[in-house]
Amino acid sequence: MVRFGIMGAGDIARKFKDAVLQTEDADIAAVASKDLERAKKWAEEENIARYYGNYSDMLQDDTIDAVYIATTTNFHYENIMLCLRAGKHVLCEKPLAMTYEQAQEAVRLARQKHLFLMECMWSRFLPKSQAVRNWIREGKIGEVKLMQATIGWVADKVYNHRLFTSELGGGSLYDLGVYPLELLPYYTDQKIIHVQKMVQMYHDDVDDLVSLNVKLEHSFANIQCSFTTKLPEDAYIYGDKGYIRIPKIHYGTDAFLYDLGDTVVESFRGEEENGFIYQVKEAVNCIQSGVLESEVCPHSMTLETCKIYDECLA
Repeated sequence: MVRFGIMGAGDIARKFKDAVLQTEDADIAAVASKDLERAKKWAEEENIARYYGNYSDMLQDDTIDAVYIATTTNFHYENIMLCLRAGKHVLCEKPLAMTYEQAQEAVRLARQKHLFLMECMWSRFLPKSQAVRNWIREGKIGEVKLMQATIGWVADKVYNHRLFTSELGGGSLYDLGVYPLELLPYYTDQKIIHVQKMVQMYHDDVDDLVSLNVKLEHSFANIQCSFTTKLPEDAYIYGDKGYIRIPKIHYGTDAFLYDLGDTVVESFRGEEENGFIYQVKEAVNCIQSGVLESEVCPHSMTLETCKIYDECLA
C-alpha cells in the first residue's frame, strides 16, 4: 500500500484524492495546508483522518510514503525539495519547476535519495493519448510533417488570480502552454530542438499571449496559449497520408483519424472518468517496483520543457 500525503488543500487535490481511492494499493493518509483551519475543513469534507497546518509536520508522519504537491507554481521547487529531504516520493503538479536549474536540482536530489519523482502531466496517460500515439507509430498518417495546438480561455481574475500574479508563478506558458509542449513530442516520439517565440505580457507582470514556432527532430509545430483569449484547445497532427484531430488536447476522451480526403476513417471514444487515475496507477507501480522515474513522464520531459521556459520567459 502506498499512502499519500497531500500538500495544498485546493480543488485539484480533490480530483487527485478521488483517483487515489479508485486505485488498488493506494490511500490518502493526510492533508496539509499553511492554514490549519483550511486543512481541517478540507479533511472533514473529504473524510481524511489526519490534517496538518504545517508542511514540515506532515512530512514527519511515518505513515506517509509519498506526497502529492498541489500548491501554487511558485512553491513547487521549495516543496519538492522539502519532501525529498524528508525521504518522501513526490508527484508534483505541472509545472514541476519554473527554471531548468530548479528542475536539475530536484532530479539530482531525487536520484541521490533513491526516491520517485514525477511531474503530473496527466494528459500523457489518457487513453486517447495512447490511441493517437499508436496511430502515429503504426504509420496511419504516414510521416508526420506539421502539428498545431492551441489552449486558452478567459480566466476569472478572482478564482484564477494566481494566473495574473508573477509572485504565484502565474502566466500562460507555465499553466497552459506546458500541455502541448509536453504532449506533441510524446505523440510523435520526437524531441524539441529549437523554439522561436512571440510573447505578449499582461500588465508587464506575466506572460499572456504566447505563440511558439517549434522545430522538432522531423517536423514543425505551432503552439499558442493565453489566459485572456478563448482558443479552441484542439490539436492537429498532419502527415503525408492523413491527419489526426484531438479535441481538447489536455483532457477529454476523443480523437479522430482522417484520410487525405478529409474523411474520418477511424475514431477513438473513451469513457468519461477521472483521468488522474492513470497517473496515480503509474506512480504506485513505479514506487512499489523501486523505479525512480516514469517512462511516460520521465525526468527528461520536465528538464527539456524547463529549458523552454528559460528561453521564453527570461
